[in-house]
Amino acid sequence: MATIQDYILLGAIIDLSLLDTDLNRNDALHKLRCSHAKTAAAFHLFFVCSFTHEPSTMIPRDANICHPCYELLNSEEANGDRLFGHTMVCITCGRSIRSVQRHAVERTDLIMQDLPVSHPAIHQVANYVCHPCWIRHQRQSNQDENQSTLPRPEPVPQAETEPEPQAGSQPETASGLVLESEINLPNYKRAANTSSHCVFHGCTNEQQLHVVPTFIKKMLIATFNFYIPRSTRVCEVHLNLNVWHLLLENNNIFSNFTATQIEDIVSLAKLELPTFNFERVSEMQNVLCHYWTGLTIVNFLNLFNGLPALPFKRSKNALALYLAKLRTGESDRRLATLFSVSRPTLTAIFKKIRECLMNVFVPNYIGPNHLSHLDIVNRNLSIPNALFGSDNNRPAIAIFDGTYVFLQKSSNYLFQKKTYSLHKYDNLVKPFVIVSCDGHIIDVVGPYAATQTDAEIINHLFIDEESQYRQLFQPNDIFILDRGFRDAIPHLQSIGYQIHKPESLDPGETQLNTEQANKTRKVTLCRWVVEVVNGRFKRDFKLFRQRFFNLAACHLIDDFKIAAALINKYHMLIEDSPNSGEIIERVARLMDQPNHLGSFVRANNLNRQRSMFVRVDGNLPQLESFPIPQLLRGRIKSRHIGQRIYYVYILYETEPINNHIDNIISHYCSCIVGNRTLGCCCHVMTVIWYLGWARHQNTLSSPASFLDHVLITLTE
Repeated sequence: MATIQDYILLGAIIDLSLLDTDLNRNDALHKLRCSHAKTAAAFHLFFVCSFTHEPSTMIPRDANICHPCYELLNSEEANGDRLFGHTMVCITCGRSIRSVQRHAVERTDLIMQDLPVSHPAIHQVANYVCHPCWIRHQRQSNQDENQSTLPRPEPVPQAETEPEPQAGSQPETASGLVLESEINLPNYKRAANTSSHCVFHGCTNEQQLHVVPTFIKKMLIATFNFYIPRSTRVCEVHLNLNVWHLLLENNNIFSNFTATQIEDIVSLAKLELPTFNFERVSEMQNVLCHYWTGLTIVNFLNLFNGLPALPFKRSKNALALYLAKLRTGESDRRLATLFSVSRPTLTAIFKKIRECLMNVFVPNYIGPNHLSHLDIVNRNLSIPNALFGSDNNRPAIAIFDGTYVFLQKSSNYLFQKKTYSLHKYDNLVKPFVIVSCDGHIIDVVGPYAATQTDAEIINHLFIDEESQYRQLFQPNDIFILDRGFRDAIPHLQSIGYQIHKPESLDPGETQLNTEQANKTRKVTLCRWVVEVVNGRFKRDFKLFRQRFFNLAACHLIDDFKIAAALINKYHMLIEDSPNSGEIIERVARLMDQPNHLGSFVRANNLNRQRSMFVRVDGNLPQLESFPIPQLLRGRIKSRHIGQRIYYVYILYETEPINNHIDNIISHYCSCIVGNRTLGCCCHVMTVIWYLGWARHQNTLSSPASFLDHVLITLTE
């Protein structure tokens, strides 16, 4: 029998890629200094019994030994009792825990049955687990306890004799652990098996990570053949956004599954489909209630208690069914299946709930009678009030806009003609929205035909002296409008209202002058609120995001008003920006300031002078020298018109200034609004963003880069 010294003398080579386990200690070697992989003749060599785990241990030819154990075995002390280079390691991951937080585990503890012991320390009196492995095990145990328990299958009688292992069996590691093999399922996908970040690719929100709810896992498997592993986490933002279909667009999705993951998929499939018992909504998960209704449990009960008695035995389920229709836009057949009702019953529920909400709930939260003129005044934010109003006499400021809901084509020729928009090239109707400065919806009217302009609609609302809107708004109130309302301005001004809208080009001009561009910027500083509100309809109520059936067009505006009332009741309002004071100060200072750089560019005809431009993209992030240190000139292609090019000029200060914004002395762009001094256009902002910040980032990637190679490029 060869001793370890004889074994070493046979020859040694350095090879770190064979095994990752110390044959003397079962210690992980990827963090340790791995010494020599011993090679010998074709026959097996054996350690002396004092240096082995068992009386006789076979040593494979490609085994490794860690450097501390190797040094000890070569020392004179190796002739005595068995020694080890490391005496305190984690039994789960194999890392040294001498200088880190650890937990002692007795071999008789029940927790030893659950821990994934991959590096058992046989030579140690006590077993230790590092703190990260301990926390990971506790989290997994809590998750397993919260999941529904499945009935165990009947035990299969064990065979009397165990078959001999076959040659093609799974390989074993040096520590005796069987490596879990994987199988490729081309029709199924899975997310990354990690708990360190959100499951949505590119999400940097590492705070407030949650376990993906079981009902969402089942929904993804049933709908998209997409599996989420047990350890995967999701941030609170994506958990509430209800955009799980975007997981299929992730770059880090896989088709290989382990046996454990396949067993988990089967277990999820064997669970009962979710039954929506909103009669006991207080016992439901809050995320489940929010997923289907858009409301938390508290808000759902608040809405239900504010309604009169509904003519249904399961009235809470009836209310939840209608809210789920608004929220998800699912087909009636699918909702009827999920809520275990028939199609005729579903139609009757929708009709009764819609009537109840329109009669009781909606009048309290939208419409000209649900608030007073003073309420609108009190909702003015600081920026609109400073730009268009005054502190002494605060007028009511309202923002008007029309939005779109698309319809099917119709066999009714007159209806088809009125609902076809030459602007959108599609069939649609126009709900008309009036909002205050903080995003509160004053009213929703309509639906109007696609052929009617915004100017015609607002004239219709204010043509009658006895109309509710003439009673609600007073002379000198301020209306913030879009360019589409320009034909209605004379009529509104004759009533006494102050109108502010983006300026239009003068005849023969291709660019707004500085005064016109600055006035346009003042309007857009306040008008963005109505665009946010219109986006909430499509974001939170998918019913309006998709194409409406013509059969449902009769109650389209009722559904839209109910959604508006829900937004007013349960959504957060827009508040003043923390930088509002600074914005107001800059508007007052720059409003009447001329654009001298633009005058210089036009006077010297710089746009027509040739320059040697250098293309800037992700492969060329270095721009260190410029011919004129204080002036930058850039060329940007228009994203709307293929042959149009905009020239950007930026004049900046080379000496550092305390206020970095003032380092940019002036800017000019050849686009329609590039002549303004109150803010800048998007082309100027792109150059400043890239040169000032983006080119210094190492991990910055272009948005949706996975689409770059989807289309086939034709070469001329």
